[in-house]
Formats: sequence, C-alpha cells, structure tokens
Amino acid sequence: MNEGTQEKHSFSVPQKSEGFLRKLKKWQIWLENSKTLHRDFKRYIRQHIVRKIESSVSLSKIHMDKSYHNLDFVNFTVQNQANINKRIDDETYYDWVIVISYYAMYHAAMALLYKLGYKAGTHLATICVLCKECLGKTLEKKDIENISVILELSEEEIKEMGRAKERRERASYSGSVSFEKHLAEMTLDDARKFINKIAVIIEES
Repeated sequence: MNEGTQEKHSFSVPQKSEGFLRKLKKWQIWLENSKTLHRDFKRYIRQHIVRKIESSVSLSKIHMDKSYHNLDFVNFTVQNQANINKRIDDETYYDWVIVISYYAMYHAAMALLYKLGYKAGTHLATICVLCKECLGKTLEKKDIENISVILELSEEEIKEMGRAKERRERASYSGSVSFEKHLAEMTLDDARKFINKIAVIIEES
C-alpha cells in the first residue's frame, strides 16, 4: 500500500467526462452522481447483496462499544508513548495508533448500518448504503471518503500499516518519527470526529 492511500487525503472531483468517470472508483462516482448511486443501490437490493433488516439497537451498540474500546486504547497509547517499554531507543507505537484508529472507524460504520436497519454483504455495498441513506443528510463527502478508504482495505493491508520499519523506508519526510507522529495524530483526529458524528446520528435516529 502506498503512502497516498494511508494519508487519506480528501479530493475534489473536477468536471467529469465519461472516460474520467470510468477511472474513478465506484464510491467516488456515487459521491458525485446520485442517479448512479440509486441505480446501484437497487441492484444490490435485487441481488440480495444489501438486505433491509429490522433496526438492531443491540448490534449497533456492540459495534459502537468496540469502536470506543479501540479509541480509548489509541488515546492511551498516544498519551503514554514515553512510558511504554521499548526494545530500542527510537521505537514508537504510532504505527498501531493508525491501525487501531482505522478499526475504530470501521466498527462505528457497522454500528450505524445496523441502526439504519441494513445488512451488507460486501464493503462496497456498505459504502453504498451509507451514501444512499446519509450523504448530504447526516454525513458529508469527507466522512464517506474516510470510511471508504478504510473499508477498501483488507485486514492484511491494515495490519501491513502496522509495520513501522517498512513505512519509514518509504517515507519521504526527513524524520521518520516525526512523520509517524504526524500521520498518527491526523488519523486519530479523523477517527475521533467520525466516531463522534456517528454517535450523534445513532442517538438522534
């Protein structure tokens, strides 16, 4: 996985030709084209990839609790970097701050899905439901972009982000530790904002 994917930069989609749209990922098209979004949503329903189920407060709470559990651990890790045992002098745990922040956002997305009363068979279908039900209402494009990048990653790819040494070797920044800290803080901030927003949506829905 490359660094651009990890940093999850927001992007603005320019005026689009048909050829340009074909180069975009499906969820990127959904953000800009509601007709395609609704068409694909209906197809997912028809193919039983997305199923409407009874809203489940209990399943929603299970995933939200997991989200907060992960977030609490990340906050503890960030605040106690200096006190954690280290095998080598320059060792940090910012890599795992990134990994666990991603898992925290993932569980928040699942919590919202169950509260909305949907079950999705694929990660792309999950994104489709969130776009259909929440985009422009309770979630902004940036929120969808953040969670889409995460849902696109396989579990192995997320774990790969925890390998600090390899990421240091790829980093173009002059100081690997400062780079890791910057990336970790940025990811944690995104996670906090996203999870807090999801919590409000669930409470008010």
